[in-house]
Amino acid sequence: MNKLSTLLVLLVAPAIGRAQLSGYYNIGGSTPHYAGLGAAFDDLMAQGADGDVTFLVHPGTYVGQASLGAIPGTPGMITVRSSSNNAEDVTFAFDAVFPLPNHIVRLDGTSNVKFEDVTFHALNDSWARCIHLTGNTDDLKLWDCVFIGSTSTNTNSYFERVLVWCNQNELNVADNPDNLQVIGCEFRNGYQAIEIDAEGAFGARAQNMMIAENTMTDQLSTGITVNNGTGEITMNRITTSAGDWFVGIRTSFFDNGSKIHRNTIQAHAVNGGCTGIEVGNTQNTTGNQIHNNMITVGADAGECWGLGVYNLWDMSIIWNSVVVLEGAATSKAFYHLSNFADGQDGVIRNNLFINYADGPALESIQAGNIATEDHNCLFSTGTVLAMTDSVEYADLAAYQAGTGDGASDLELDPAFPFLPDLHLNSCALDGTGEWFPIGLGDIDYEARGNPVCDIGADEYTFTSGTMSTELDLTSDDIPYTLTAPAGSGYDWSQGATTQSIEVSTSGTYSCQFTDVNGCTYTVEWEVEVEIGTAVEEQEPEDMRPWPVPATDRLFMPGIPTGTRYSLLDMDGRALQHGTVVQGRAVDVSGLAPGMHLIILTETGRVLRFIKQ
Repeated sequence: MNKLSTLLVLLVAPAIGRAQLSGYYNIGGSTPHYAGLGAAFDDLMAQGADGDVTFLVHPGTYVGQASLGAIPGTPGMITVRSSSNNAEDVTFAFDAVFPLPNHIVRLDGTSNVKFEDVTFHALNDSWARCIHLTGNTDDLKLWDCVFIGSTSTNTNSYFERVLVWCNQNELNVADNPDNLQVIGCEFRNGYQAIEIDAEGAFGARAQNMMIAENTMTDQLSTGITVNNGTGEITMNRITTSAGDWFVGIRTSFFDNGSKIHRNTIQAHAVNGGCTGIEVGNTQNTTGNQIHNNMITVGADAGECWGLGVYNLWDMSIIWNSVVVLEGAATSKAFYHLSNFADGQDGVIRNNLFINYADGPALESIQAGNIATEDHNCLFSTGTVLAMTDSVEYADLAAYQAGTGDGASDLELDPAFPFLPDLHLNSCALDGTGEWFPIGLGDIDYEARGNPVCDIGADEYTFTSGTMSTELDLTSDDIPYTLTAPAGSGYDWSQGATTQSIEVSTSGTYSCQFTDVNGCTYTVEWEVEVEIGTAVEEQEPEDMRPWPVPATDRLFMPGIPTGTRYSLLDMDGRALQHGTVVQGRAVDVSGLAPGMHLIILTETGRVLRFIKQ
């Protein structure tokens, strides 16, 4: 090779090595371009992008942190997705021990990023965020992902355990993330699932967000929090019984025609209060809506609010089913808590406000804050049906006479067939609502009657036949009590004549009865009992296996010699058994990559570790 050729090679080689990324790249697998997400993102920031870039992540657990800023070049959509299109096959995990940054992925001013079909698992009990975003992180899409957080019940530094977190308001700069989409994801544990705290100075908002069709389970305090945003929160399912206090959906300054609709919330708090939806501060904007939500809340002792609102402007609250199952006698199914006259701001129609905890079905501190209240069903098991301006009304007639509201309201117990599910079958309520021009149907997108419709989130036609539901149980739930609605004349398919029966096996159980409103029909449960190991992830802090991740050897410090153990995969399948010998490693070289469990036989304690 002559000197000129050598010089050309030296000049061209760096240019090839520094070419901007474009097209498809493998993370992991048999022919990887990158060993992990952090390396891929570092290269993307160093080289830039030209057009769309897709990182195909092959099955396995990838331990580490990754971050992106404003990507150099002319990037298109940056996609990170499982090569198998299955979120359970790919896990991004990290044990973010303080003072390390608290995230698995950090996005700061990064536009057009999509995560699809991947799992994020925050391993630390206290320092346990999955995604942290700030700046103009526009057009972020989280589609069909799984987020797993801490199970700690410690209420200190709670914001460190929010699974998807934006704290732009703390920076006092209105570089809010616009067009955020969180769709079809599953959130497990953590203090909160999603908290978007955008900057709101001078009316700034995180625009056009869509939080839809997500499942949120066992968060400690809140499912979704949005401050200073616009968009829709819809078709999410939020369930928990894990916290001292809980709010399913909480928004403030979520306005300019924003909608909270068709969400299902079933929540119970152990000690403190429990609220289904809390909405405030929509003043000076129009077209705001809360409709077709199913809300069931309860607490061991605390005060519950099914639907709480304050400081509103042009808010339509239509077709919601709201039930307080239990809690303090001060609980309210609907509560307008503004303690000042902030205008006639609420149109409240076609709702079910039901309080089985002896508190009022409806309470408004300032009566004038409700513009219209009519065609609602109010019911309380207590002595006060409604309260406005501190005046208590024992029944519907007294409330109508004292306030002039609710001329077409009803006062009766809907007798829900399958609490906490709020779908209805009532001959007394069928067709008692009045059509209203919002929404495209009920919670299941079934068409509403016009001009006559049903009250509550469920549009239905009463049947004197059979109402059926499926019920999946584990061996830990057995025996399980099936309870028919309040009424009389119970005739179970198994021969019982009581309101409730206990079941322990799979099968079909049905009961014909007449409910408290004189409606006769049959309720039926298709029960499936899954016999298996209902393993709960609970890892003592002083017994954490190491190293993390493990390759071929695993040590278990703090566990006495002679302790018997079983090693399982995350589906509960036993892979090997043994006895602990301190200082001697357990051979895990033959295990598949991913999360595994160790059950200590004598105590039942569960330890977790990741196999690389």
